[in-house]
Amino acid sequence: MNKTSYCPLPFSHLAIRPNGRVFPCCIFRWDSVPEDFKISDPNVFNHPFLEDIRNKMRNNEPVDGCSRCYENEEKTGKSTRMYFMEKGEDFGLDVGSTDASLVYLDLALSNTCNNKCRMCGPELSTSWYSDAKALGMKIPKGIIEQNVVLENYDLSTLRAIKLIGGEPLMEETKFIDVLKRCDRTQLSIMLTTNVTLTPSPELYSLLKECKQIRINLSIDAFGPLNDFLRKGSKWEKTVENLHWFYKNFTETIDKNSVSLHSVASIYNLNQVNLLYSFIKTNFPKMNIDYVLADGPEWMLPRHLPELAKDVIKEKIAQWKIDIDAPLFRVALDELGKSGDFRKFIKQDTILNELRSEHWKEHNVELYEMVKRFYE
Repeated sequence: MNKTSYCPLPFSHLAIRPNGRVFPCCIFRWDSVPEDFKISDPNVFNHPFLEDIRNKMRNNEPVDGCSRCYENEEKTGKSTRMYFMEKGEDFGLDVGSTDASLVYLDLALSNTCNNKCRMCGPELSTSWYSDAKALGMKIPKGIIEQNVVLENYDLSTLRAIKLIGGEPLMEETKFIDVLKRCDRTQLSIMLTTNVTLTPSPELYSLLKECKQIRINLSIDAFGPLNDFLRKGSKWEKTVENLHWFYKNFTETIDKNSVSLHSVASIYNLNQVNLLYSFIKTNFPKMNIDYVLADGPEWMLPRHLPELAKDVIKEKIAQWKIDIDAPLFRVALDELGKSGDFRKFIKQDTILNELRSEHWKEHNVELYEMVKRFYE
C-alpha cells in the first residue's frame, strides 16, 4: 500500500474537546467535521464520517481535513502525520494497519479552569465567562454541563491518553474514573496543567501505576508577569507546586517525566531568559519547551514596533550563546515579519480596562520601548 496519504490516527485515535465535539486529530480542519460528530454518540469511533476518511486513506486518496499536514510536508518536510508515522508505536498505535481500534485519546474532560490566560477564551476556560459576557462573546457549553464523560466506552484497550483542559486537575473525579477503567500497566499519560494545583494522593497513586507519565507544566514567564499572562496564578504558589512535581515525578519516578511548556508572545519574548535561568538553577533536570505563540493573532511579536524588535533581536543573539533553544530561530523569523502595533494596543487596552490591570509594572523594559504609542 502506498502510504502517501495514510495516517495512523483516524484508525486509532479521537480528539475530544470541551464542548463535546470530536475530531480525527487536533489539527484536522474543524470546518470539515460534521456537527453530529460528538462524544454523545456512543458509536462515534465508527461514525460514517470517520469511516469515509479511513476508506480514502486505504485507497490513498487525499482527505480535505488533512490539508494542514499536506501543506506542512510540502513546505518543511515535517507534519503531525509524519510524526505519528515515526513515533506512533510510543502511543500504542499499530502504524501501517488499516484496522480500526481505539487506543489513543486526546481528551479534554471539560473547559473548567481557574485561570483566564490572555491567550485563551471561554471555549477553554470557565474563568473567561465574565469577560466574555462583557465583550459580547458567546458562552459555550462544556462536557461538564452535558454530564457525559465517555460513559458508554470501553477504555480497557487504551494505550495512551493526552489530557488537556480547561485545567485537568480541577476535574479529578472524572480523571480518576477514566484511569480506573484503563489498564494502567499498559497506559501512557500525557498531562498538561497550569501548575496551580497538585494531584490528590489517590490520583498520584493511580498515575504512579501507569506505564509512563509525561507532565507539561504551563508557565509563560518568570514572576508576576506569569500571573498577569495566566491570570489566576500566584507566582509563590506556582513555585511551590513546581517543587512538588519535581520531587514526586522527576526525582522519584523518571527524570524525563516533567517538562516546562512555555509560550512566548509580544508580552514576554524579551524576558524568556529569566524563566530559563530560574528553571535551570532550581530544577536542573527539567526540560524546557518554549514555543512561539500561534494565537491570538494580536499577541504575535510581529506587531512590535521596529525599535523593540531590534532590541529583542540583539538579546536573542546574546542568549543563543548560553541557551540552545529552537524558539530563538522561530522568533527571529517572526520578528522579521511586518505587523501593526495598533492591533495589539486595541485588544490589550480592552482587556486592561476590563480587568483593571496593566502589564507595564511586570515588564518595565518593554513598556519603556513602547509607551509613546500609548500616550
